[in-house]
Parts: sequence; structure tokens; C-alpha cells
Amino acid sequence: MHVKPSPLLSLLLAATFVLLTPDIFADTVKFKEVKSAEKPSSDDWIVLQVMLGQLDTNNQAVITDPDSGERAYSDFPSLPFGGIQAQIPLAHHWFEYGYETGANLGWKNDSFVFVANNNQATIAFKNELFLLELHGGVFAALLPSSRFRLYAGAGPLLAYGHASNNDEEDPAQLPSNQSGTTIKINLGESENDVAFGAYARIGMEYFTRTGFSFGAGIRRTRYELDFGQVAGSIDIDDNLYFISLGQRFKIY
Repeated sequence: MHVKPSPLLSLLLAATFVLLTPDIFADTVKFKEVKSAEKPSSDDWIVLQVMLGQLDTNNQAVITDPDSGERAYSDFPSLPFGGIQAQIPLAHHWFEYGYETGANLGWKNDSFVFVANNNQATIAFKNELFLLELHGGVFAALLPSSRFRLYAGAGPLLAYGHASNNDEEDPAQLPSNQSGTTIKINLGESENDVAFGAYARIGMEYFTRTGFSFGAGIRRTRYELDFGQVAGSIDIDDNLYFISLGQRFKIY
């Protein structure tokens, strides 16, 4: 005997088959609904950068004798710098804006030659100088295409510096006390200092299809560190020229 199934029974059987075999019809991309209250305030992307550059400076380190008031000056050497930056956009269109933060490190072992007011060399010694900058601010960026990005950022920074010197010559043979010039320099010692300052930077990036980027830019900082009679007072108010490697990362 042949029994013909009703249309309702056929529909129920088909629905049961679909429910019991979801893998056959599953999409390879997993979708997850995100409620607006759960969505990160930074939206979908952050941009991370690794920077390498050099701080070029025309400023001088200045040591002032606490007793005589005499001053001695030394050219401040250029410093290699490296750092990492993160930009957190609040908007993702042709115009971006948001927050940025990061840290930079600079270090150099170089000779300091201090010259007194009467142009006599006061002392020459090796000096190890270490700088750490922590900063946070705001940024804005223009994206004329999906591959190119122009950005500018600015904000406050906190700087830490460490200076130490080595006595490589006999102080008695140095002209620090000749011709009426007296400059006190603490040899073989070290000094630390912390200062608040500000920074501003501009740059450009080119992005590949994978979100990897390479670029270049200029960063300017402004702060002053005082290492006393070890390395003097150093006024940082110069440009840092850098190249960058970056990557866009998605926040889930």
C-alpha cells in the first residue's frame, strides 16, 4: 500500500533535518552579534608603530659651579632613539581622530668636552647618557586612500634621564683651575633627573593589503634635565627624525 505524505508532514521532516544537521549549512565565517553597550569605545582598530630615529640637537650641556658661579659648556651629542607607539582611533573614515600613547628610549656613550667662559677647555670625559620618555596625547589623521595615511599628534610627556661619567684623565693636569676659572665637576659619579614636557609629531604611512605599514616622520620634544655637577643641565628642544614600521590590529 502506497501512502502519500501530506505537505505539512513533508515540511516538518525538512525542518527537522535542517535543525539536526547544522554543519552542512554552516558558513565558514563565524558571526557574533555585539550589542552597542559591549562595543569597545575605540571601535574596531588600533594602530601600533615601532620607531627608529635620531635626535639631532644644537643645544649644549651647561655646568654651573655652585661656589664661583662660573659656567662651562659642552656640545650635546645627537642620540639614537627607538620606541613604540599606539594610536586608538575613535572614528574610522577618511578622517580619523583619537588618543595615542607610547614610550621612547635613547642612549649614547660619548665624550663631553666642557669649555669655560674664557674658551679654555675645562675637562673632557666619557659620559653615558640614557633617556626614557613616556607620552600620551591626541591625534588626527587623514586617509586620502586605503593605502596612505597622514597623521599628527601632540600632548604631554614624562622624561627620565640618567647620566654617569668616567674619569679618564688626571684632574690635576686639566685646566679647570687655570686663569682664574674654577669649575667643579663630579667625576666617576652618576645623577638622575625627571621632568615634565611636551611633544608634537607628524608622519605618513603606507599600508599593504595585510595591514602592515612603513613610514617616516618628525617628532619634536621640549623638556629640561639637570644632572648637576655630573653632566650639567641639558635642554631638549629639538627634532627627532624617524622611520616607522606598523600594523593595524583589530579589537575583538
